[in-house]
This record gives sequence, C-alpha cells and structure tokens, in this order.
Amino acid sequence: MGLIKLPEESINYFKNNLDDIFISGNLAEGNWNNKLSEYVKDLTGAQIAIATNSNGAGMVALLTIFRHYYGRKNVLIQSNTMYGVKTMVYAGGCSLSGFIQCQLDSLMPSYQDVKDAIIHLKRDEKDELIILISHIGGIINPDIEEISELCKNENIVLLEDAAHSFGATLFGNHSGLYGKAGVYSFYATKAIPAGEGGIIVTHDKELAEMISSYSIYDRFEQNLEIGNNIRISEVQALLTFSIIKEWKNIVLNKQNIANQYIEVCNANNINFITQNENGHSGNYYKFIIYNSDELIVDAFPMLKTTTSGVYDYSIGTPNKLANYHACLPIWYGQEKEITGKVIRELRKTSKAL
Repeated sequence: MGLIKLPEESINYFKNNLDDIFISGNLAEGNWNNKLSEYVKDLTGAQIAIATNSNGAGMVALLTIFRHYYGRKNVLIQSNTMYGVKTMVYAGGCSLSGFIQCQLDSLMPSYQDVKDAIIHLKRDEKDELIILISHIGGIINPDIEEISELCKNENIVLLEDAAHSFGATLFGNHSGLYGKAGVYSFYATKAIPAGEGGIIVTHDKELAEMISSYSIYDRFEQNLEIGNNIRISEVQALLTFSIIKEWKNIVLNKQNIANQYIEVCNANNINFITQNENGHSGNYYKFIIYNSDELIVDAFPMLKTTTSGVYDYSIGTPNKLANYHACLPIWYGQEKEITGKVIRELRKTSKAL
C-alpha cells in the first residue's frame, strides 16, 4: 500500500516550533499541551478537553473514575468494536456485562439494539451500568441522539469511544459529547494521525476536574484516592497540534478519493456507508462497502486491494458484520495508482457488473 503521510504544513510547523520546547526546558505540562487542549475545546464546544497519551489511557481513566466514585462497575460494549475496548473494561476495574448487537449498514448498534440489550435489566442493575458506544469508520452513530436520551432516562452512564471520529459531526454536533465523556485517538493509523495520543472531551465540569487531577496523580490537591500519569510530552503535544490544525485539509483530501469511490459504487449498485448525508459530516477514516446477501469475498471476487476491516472479527456473539463488509484504501496523500487500481477491481468483479 503506502506509508502514512502528513501535510507539508504540519511537518514544517512542527520543525519550526520544536526548538522552542528545548529552549524553554519545559518538556512536560507546558504550553503545547494547553494549546492542544484549547484547540480541541474550541473546535468541539466541549467544557474541557484533556490531552492523554492514548485513547485507551483516557478511556481506562474514565472507567476507573466511574467505578470508584460513582459505583458504575458493569459495562456493556458493542459486538463490533476493537478487541482493545474489551480489555479496557477490565483494565478500568469494571466487569463486562454483555454485548450490544450491531447493524451491517452502519457497523454500529441501532437505538433498538441498545434498548434490547438493557430491557431485561432491573433498576439497581441500570444504576451500576456504563454503556460504551464506539463510533465506527469516521462517522457518528446515526442513532446516538436517541441512545443518549435513552441512557439519561434510564440513569445509565454513556461513554463514547470516539477513536475513529475526530472532526466528525452529526447535525453540527461533534462526537464524544453525547454522553458523559468521549475520547478521541490520534494513533498512527487514525483519521488524523499523530503517531500516538488522545483527547478526552466532556461537558461535565465536575468530571473534568476529576480527570485533570487523576492525570497527574492529584499530586497537588491530594483529594483523589486514585490517579495515574496519562499525560503526553510537550513534543508529542506539538506534533499532535501541528497535525490536527490541518484536519480539514486532511479530510478534504480523503473526501476527493471518496468521491471517486462513490461514483463507481453508484454506477454499479454497490452498497457503501455514506458519510455526508442525513446530517453526517464524516472524516473518512474508512470507506466501507458491504453486501448483505453473501460473503464480501464472494460478492467481489476481483477486489484484492483493501485495508483492514472495522472489524474483521467479532467479539461477543457471532455476527455477519466481519465477513460482509470491506474497506477500500483511503488515506491522506494516497497515490492515484492505488485509487485507480481499486476502481478497476470494483468494475471488473462479476457481481458488480
């Protein structure tokens, strides 16, 4: 395929500002951490944004806080998500109480799927429950507004794994802020790649203060009983800031590739998950095609140029999703030869003619 590419503007910005970190001698907890947090806070409209060394570190911190201080010891996750989400539950000291089914046309749970997953629970069980929703492929869960309202009415804590969805909106609202908190990822393969790092966002001021204290062991106020170092260095904060300030250009570059795929999909009756309709504005972390009638390898026998699925396995109960969808290559600066090869393979497959 190809190596991960970054905008030239990001690379130059990073190089031009790197020496300032060493001159200041402030290698941690400095201006670039603050600038990064403020940028994401202003972009999303969050009450607070807190930079972390990974999406996982931020999520484990949230789970730990909700278990320790709010008695939320059980977690429901969706059956189609990264295996690491399952391990985060246990790392946060919680118990995994079950899985929520997902739909092929979004790869995420519907409102009805979430409702079905909790319908048998008693009142006290709901009072101890966290639902952890993962936004998949670069868009926000289409039913997140209804899911959020359901959780509020049932006194269930909703957390969002927003690793795929930085910059994505639904009717103008950013991911990560429909529940109590959400966490973005800037891992090397994500939509906005910075190698490592994450951001926690929340509207909950009390929770934000706890996360801020937790992330530095609460070594100053010394009120919390739990804490850990989930910070990022100033160098990583500068790199992340250098890249995410160009996020619109990165997404636009991928949108141009997506438009070419959309054209061939529409011409050949290929189902794909749209990212710019029905209130969605996606970041095209993935371009996903699917077939509900047969295995994706049977539906598209000539399609050989793909990237990893989201996901090519299932956790919890078995489902069709893993083998009935495929992801077409789409990344910033993708070579025209790769895009053209994918399009030719889609056109040549016997089931797409």
